[in-house]
Amino acid sequence: MKTKLIFLAFYLLLSIVNVQAQCTPTITSPRLGALFADKVVFCNTETEVLSTTQTYGTYQWYKQQWDWQSPNPNPWVAIAGATSQTLTINGGNDMLYYFKVMVTDGDCQAESPAILADGYAYGLPFMMANFTPGTYEQIAPGEYNICEGATVQLDDGFPQLYGVHTWFKCLPATNPPLPTDPCIIAGATGDSYNATTSGVYGFYACTEYCPDQCEMLADFAFIKLNFGSWGFCSNLGTGEIKPKENTLAVYPNPTTQFLYIGKESDKTYNNVSIIDMSGKLILQKTSHQYKEPIDVSSFVPGTYMIVSKTLDGKVYKNKFIKK
Repeated sequence: MKTKLIFLAFYLLLSIVNVQAQCTPTITSPRLGALFADKVVFCNTETEVLSTTQTYGTYQWYKQQWDWQSPNPNPWVAIAGATSQTLTINGGNDMLYYFKVMVTDGDCQAESPAILADGYAYGLPFMMANFTPGTYEQIAPGEYNICEGATVQLDDGFPQLYGVHTWFKCLPATNPPLPTDPCIIAGATGDSYNATTSGVYGFYACTEYCPDQCEMLADFAFIKLNFGSWGFCSNLGTGEIKPKENTLAVYPNPTTQFLYIGKESDKTYNNVSIIDMSGKLILQKTSHQYKEPIDVSSFVPGTYMIVSKTLDGKVYKNKFIKK
């Protein structure tokens, strides 16, 4: 009899553990976690299906309007008719709302952690020009004379944000550009382009996450390059002109708190910008000394781009990881 009672108690304990294990609802969806762990990020007004990863007896979905304050003063509201395992939301009506689901199954009742439906925010494109020292001369804002045989590397300032690019050698007639526009540089679809001939250069690019959201570089941000045998080019040797290296030491990498950049020969960096992978400017410093630490302890763990500009106009781009 004692053995039977022990077995019965053990069976009941397993049953309780099993019920508790079933009462932990978790929301999932195709876009959840694509950019941020607890967010569904919409591109436009498309729909998204939320569901629980487990099956329960009953469901009730709730929504709460986002607010900048913490705790959120807005109430959780039961969504009429939302009593199934799935809930369809859309970017037109449900953006900037939190969602959760209350479930019951037998004697258990629980609610899921909340997730946020957000919109895709991103930085507008900008272009960076990397010149070989001694091969260029600025003659006006956005216009440069370049020595024949040199190369100017043109980069999208947000290479992780934008996907397919269309590069131009003159100002296109329309925005978005027509496929037949004569200004389009055939085959140039990456986030960098090496210019070797005269032209007015810029690009049109579509975001990686939302391929139908595209942006044209502003007209004033296009750069005019005039290649030729200018007087200042006479001091150059006759050998091949090699483009300068546009990276520099960033250490320690990865880092948890402090980051150091640069080398002693540069001494001071006129401008240092740190940008996250969504294109958001996280930190900007001026007159930064190479021995001075940059405190990144408050940054969210992830990958960042650091753009550094020296006093003589050199621009360096590096990635680093914040743990």
